[in-house]
Amino acid sequence: MQIPEHFAELSIRMSEALDGSGAGKDTVMERRRTYFYRERMDMIISQLIAGNHECFHFGSQSEGTTTPGLQSDVDILVSDSDVNIMRVWGD
Repeated sequence: MQIPEHFAELSIRMSEALDGSGAGKDTVMERRRTYFYRERMDMIISQLIAGNHECFHFGSQSEGTTTPGLQSDVDILVSDSDVNIMRVWGD
């Protein structure tokens, strides 16, 4: 399927605008990588202190979909592996 010329031009302009605002592809990938490492560090710390939980980062910060100056928060979900939150595995 051929992409219409105006869509390609729009895509290029959008990419340029995102790069200019600090939300370009490189920034997005760097943020994703950073929050992945934070999750890994949280897991290692949990294991060192004999904890049994996992920590997940999500939302615009970890997805790299925010721009500088928005002061967006960091969303964290902590899952305690000792607590059963599902009664049926299929759920």
